[in-house]
Amino acid sequence: MNTEIVTAEKPALPAVSDQEPGNLLHAIVTLAKDSAVDVAKLDALLKMQERLEGRDAEREFTAAFVRLSAKMPRVKKNGTISLGTNKGSIPFAKWEDMDKIIRPLLNEEGFALSFDSAPRPGDGGGLVVTGRLERGGHARTASIPLPLDTGPGRNNLQAMGSTLSYGKRYCAEMLLNIVREGDDDDGKRGGAQFITQDDIGKLRKLIADTGTDEDRFLQFFQVTDLASLTVENLAPARNMLLAKRKPA
Repeated sequence: MNTEIVTAEKPALPAVSDQEPGNLLHAIVTLAKDSAVDVAKLDALLKMQERLEGRDAEREFTAAFVRLSAKMPRVKKNGTISLGTNKGSIPFAKWEDMDKIIRPLLNEEGFALSFDSAPRPGDGGGLVVTGRLERGGHARTASIPLPLDTGPGRNNLQAMGSTLSYGKRYCAEMLLNIVREGDDDDGKRGGAQFITQDDIGKLRKLIADTGTDEDRFLQFFQVTDLASLTVENLAPARNMLLAKRKPA
């Protein structure tokens, strides 16, 4: 008596080089129902599905971001930071003003903007604020470490809130390429007048004499270096440093 042994053929896996995520997912679901399918190959298909979905999400994110950037207006500096009695103030773009402008545009293109914070290690503490711009499974992030914003008349809780608001503004600007009115304008710098090298030398000496954190000082005036400080902010900057100088 002859016995015939029949071996079940494993179902052929679909060609995946040109598969779209939706078509590939349908094939994976179909194959997963068959107990004869090689588990390792099925896992490879699942990973490919994830890569295809990630590719499409990034492509759609980029296209939507291009449209968003074309609509993004400049943000005006409607807020002021007081430097104390008889020391003047400096303008800045308030977070609530920025949010009022960007929120409808983000919603229109399907973007979600969120923020998180963590304690800033060393250098006197503060916060590391992180912004996350997300759309359809693809995301970009931007972070900024900040010292505690202890301005005139602020308690610790208010200083923490001010620091968080500051970080949200700057993370949003980095993620969305926002330009504030008064910022550097295509190299023309808006016609503003900037302090001289002599002024820079005097300020730097005051910074050293008073033990001031220069990075924090620059952040307060919303500039990246002393050469970007405008003439109108020279007196407030100098007065702030002189106020910290100890009597002889």
